Amino acid sequence: MEYLDSLTDNQKEILESFQNLSGEDDLEKTIKLLQRFNWDLEKAYQYYVGGDLNTNNSVGSSSSNLINNRENSTYEINANHPIGQFLQLLFSPVRVALSILKYIFNLFPNSVKKLIEGPESSRNARLTCAEKFIQYYEENYGEKHPEFYRGTYKQALLDIKDNFQILIVIVNSPEHDDTPEFCRNVLGSDVFINYVQNKNFVVWAGSVNEKEGYKVNNVFGATTYPFIGLVVYQRRRAIIAEKIEGLQPVEEVIQKIEQKYEQLSVQLQAELAEQREREQSRIIRQEQESAYEESLRKDRERERKERLERERKQREEELARQKQMEYERKVEEKKRYKQRLAENIPPEPNEDECETAQLSIRFPDGSRVIRSFRADDKLQVVYDFVESKDLDPLDILSEIILVNTFPRKEYLDKDQTLEALGLCPSSSLIVEEKDDDDDSEDEE
Repeated sequence: MEYLDSLTDNQKEILESFQNLSGEDDLEKTIKLLQRFNWDLEKAYQYYVGGDLNTNNSVGSSSSNLINNRENSTYEINANHPIGQFLQLLFSPVRVALSILKYIFNLFPNSVKKLIEGPESSRNARLTCAEKFIQYYEENYGEKHPEFYRGTYKQALLDIKDNFQILIVIVNSPEHDDTPEFCRNVLGSDVFINYVQNKNFVVWAGSVNEKEGYKVNNVFGATTYPFIGLVVYQRRRAIIAEKIEGLQPVEEVIQKIEQKYEQLSVQLQAELAEQREREQSRIIRQEQESAYEESLRKDRERERKERLERERKQREEELARQKQMEYERKVEEKKRYKQRLAENIPPEPNEDECETAQLSIRFPDGSRVIRSFRADDKLQVVYDFVESKDLDPLDILSEIILVNTFPRKEYLDKDQTLEALGLCPSSSLIVEEKDDDDDSEDEE
């Protein structure tokens, strides 16, 4: 009792469930096994059914796995080595030849295969307990039987847990007098086969003479053969739901199974519904999280675009501000330049000077100014005179040219004298805004 005093209520419940399921009476051994698996009932029970309670065997198995892992690791390293690659290339024809031989071997009749494979005992050693039972059954009673599960008992438990099914466990004793009649009239009957198939049972069968079958027999505490047990998971824990011992008519066997099935199927359907609801909730939660993540991604993308747009507008505004400041600076410079021009324009020639050019200049606003210049004044003097005036509606920074319209002629060479340009003794000029085409002509 000292063992029980140190256990929590939950551990006591797990201990009781394990003993009810396995039939193990050794309290100390059971507690040590559960402690070994950190009180995981499922793992401990699966190990109890398909493993060995001997600690030394477990250590040996771990050591063997470690050695195998090291050998596999060494092989992988060698395979990546140039020498290993050369050996793989060298033995590739050997592998191809072996594959061909294997294909030819599969074409042989079973009698020939048995001679080649060797004694039947060596072949049976590779079969599971369930496969050995199937072989025994079909050799003695034919191939008419339910679809038996071919894996281990532990694998069958995992399958019914995942698929919310009921497991029918059959423990067979070949030496028992009732075994032939049970196999022919129960397992081989159409009624039983159809019933098991329609109800979607998983059927595992094994001989009590096999190691795994003996352990399963102990789990159920079977003492009379043939034996049928029902196992189902409730709240994710395996329980023994029914035991049918001894030879009974197939109708009674089905009736007993059906009575339990009606109870268990309701529970299984409820648990399946809960599982589906949990799965649906998980899917919905995952979709919500995905939608939330997508919403965050869109928000971040929108914020990124808005930030880029703000930065673009800020750059444009800054550029516009700088352009405006530059424009204002140039306007102030141009005003000062006009003022200097106005102060430095030479006065008009005297009346007694014989060589003069009287120019009638029409400004952009339509006004006209008549002024006299000396014949030897350069055209630059006329340009300076015009530039010193208000040239509205032209922009103050606009460049101008002087033209004559009849016929049209542009006066661009500012270093020429008025006399050389044919503007003496009088002429009419028009002030126009200089465009880019005029700049291109100047460059040419």
